[in-house]
Amino acid sequence: MKLICKIEVVNRAHNNLNIRSNGKYIKSTLALSKEPKNRTEYCMFHFSSVNKSGIKYKVKCIKQVFVKCLNEGKITIRFSEPPHDLCVKSEVLQLKSFLNLLKSCITGNVKNLKVTNLSSVGVTALDNAPTKLTILTRNDIPSKGFPRTLESLYMAGLKLCNFRRDILLLRRLTVLDLSNNEIEKIPFEFARMPNLSELYLTNNSLGSLESVDWRWLLGPQITKTLKLLDLCGNKLKVLPRNIWKLHNLVTLKLDNNLLERLPASLGRMRKLRYLTLSHNYLLCLPCSVMQCRLDQLDLSHNNLQNSEILQKPISLQWDFCVGSLLDVAAKVVLRNNMYYAPNIIPFTVVETLDGANTCVCGKPVLNKVCLIKQFDSRDCFGTVTVVNNNVNSAINFECYFCSSKCLRLNNF
Repeated sequence: MKLICKIEVVNRAHNNLNIRSNGKYIKSTLALSKEPKNRTEYCMFHFSSVNKSGIKYKVKCIKQVFVKCLNEGKITIRFSEPPHDLCVKSEVLQLKSFLNLLKSCITGNVKNLKVTNLSSVGVTALDNAPTKLTILTRNDIPSKGFPRTLESLYMAGLKLCNFRRDILLLRRLTVLDLSNNEIEKIPFEFARMPNLSELYLTNNSLGSLESVDWRWLLGPQITKTLKLLDLCGNKLKVLPRNIWKLHNLVTLKLDNNLLERLPASLGRMRKLRYLTLSHNYLLCLPCSVMQCRLDQLDLSHNNLQNSEILQKPISLQWDFCVGSLLDVAAKVVLRNNMYYAPNIIPFTVVETLDGANTCVCGKPVLNKVCLIKQFDSRDCFGTVTVVNNNVNSAINFECYFCSSKCLRLNNF
């Protein structure tokens, strides 16, 4: 068996000479094999980009195996001769399989053990290990699963109806393209992808179900890494209020959907730079979008200049000037960008914070007082803005207010 991994070799003899290890992990391969002269003994070879001829370790010389961090994909194998510690990092499932095989070699439980002979041991050049895979037809999909070394996977135009769960095992994946398929649902486990930065889901059917489960997009892992999200042509009618939790998102594409409104929390996405919303049914934008430092905004082929909705403002209430104690505390949390989660505060309070709106001035708003006003895009965005193919057209905005002062300043 071969294990593709990263290894730091620590020579314990150097510790006695006060020589410190450089602490660098090198791309490597570990291979288990039988000794040619003694079929009952096993050895381990460590190949790396630095030492392509490999270093041989006898399995019987293993002194101890440290597995405390196994679930994080880390182990340490200590040898008595030579006095080396192999600090190994690898994908968790592969690492566990390798350890089970190693355990059988150590304990002598070799009844059903299949280990290659030393003469047949070779190492896949790590430079040639697949990191990118493009699948053009369904017949090209690997029957034994995708290589775990993949960093980019392109599976566009295969008419897939279901999300392939073996993609969840690709822990190194940074780019995933599932465009032009017929996928209706993505499993919530997708939110645990640790390195995904670009996700292309153009022309699927994520919005065709009666209710969309967005847990796959709003998990603790993917919200930290995702930078580009393409959801064009998915029949989406609404976006989740807590989409703002995609803290590092730079590009968001929502063209060719059925969107009539956008969540007011969109303005909390401070790193968003490119936003495309063409060919939707938008009548107005939340005023929080003005707080985004956008470099490009496409609003073409919507109905943002409809003057009819200006005559139908939501009824104005004057009690928003003084809020409840919960509102006051929530505003402090939001203004200071304080971290919160359901395991810290009650879930109902989390819902209140997630559903907060943004005032025209940029301050958080907890009330639902809303009026529609038309602004010129030149006054709102210093960006390349396209509105119905005309630059600098007027746009209807859904405006919230944190105080009566902001209300008066905006001529309401």
